[in-house]
Amino acid sequence: MTELRGQRAVITGGARGIGFGIAEELLKSGVSKVLILDLGDHLNETKKTYLMTCNPEVNIFYSQCDITDKQRLEKVLRQDAIQWLGSIDIFVNCAGVIDELDPARCIAVNLTALINCSMIALDLMTKEKQGRGGTIVNIASVAGLEGIPCMATYCASKSGVIGFTKSVGVEPVFDLTGVKMMAICPGATETDMYKQSAKISYSFPALSPIIDQLLQSMPLQPPTAVGKAVVQTIIGGKTGSVWISANDCVTEVQYDSMKFL
Repeated sequence: MTELRGQRAVITGGARGIGFGIAEELLKSGVSKVLILDLGDHLNETKKTYLMTCNPEVNIFYSQCDITDKQRLEKVLRQDAIQWLGSIDIFVNCAGVIDELDPARCIAVNLTALINCSMIALDLMTKEKQGRGGTIVNIASVAGLEGIPCMATYCASKSGVIGFTKSVGVEPVFDLTGVKMMAICPGATETDMYKQSAKISYSFPALSPIIDQLLQSMPLQPPTAVGKAVVQTIIGGKTGSVWISANDCVTEVQYDSMKFL
């Protein structure tokens, strides 16, 4: 597939898990330059070499960046990203954590940082400032659509991502900026974070058997399934739309037709 040939992308949390699967599929679809933001040295040479097999012509850049550090984030996106990529066509917010014992951290990573990333990206991409427009994809979760016992803060953070996406992803903003914004809600996906979720501390530890039963019963999809959903929505999704990627299927969430704008 070459639907996204020549486009330039930024992916937060792109060195592992769902973010890495998204990177794979974007490269297979023709993205020519990609900047991956993550913590530490998670994008090692082995992973980098593998990504090159997805698209031998791609230029891959990596920045160790704590996205909750807004000053650092501003520098990486406004200076480094533009220097390396030239411009941004696609921005994927995928960094995330599960941390019920530290709600401030959970909200800071999953929601506040995502909002900061999105608004900086929007400012760089908007046609108001001679940008080229483009697409911002926010990775939420089915947990943001339906509450999950014992994961109240995580669910709240992902619900916030959906609300933010629908608020910015309105036609007047798209008409003004040329940037569409969508959200994808992955279901159970085979990642280290998913595997470790059985070992974390929950809001109500006494109810943890419910989570154990849930984890054992849910069919897993590979991270690349979410990556394919990202490509599909970039190409054909409408601004403000919310999608579920689960069981290797992609479906749009239908909301009431009532509109405020």
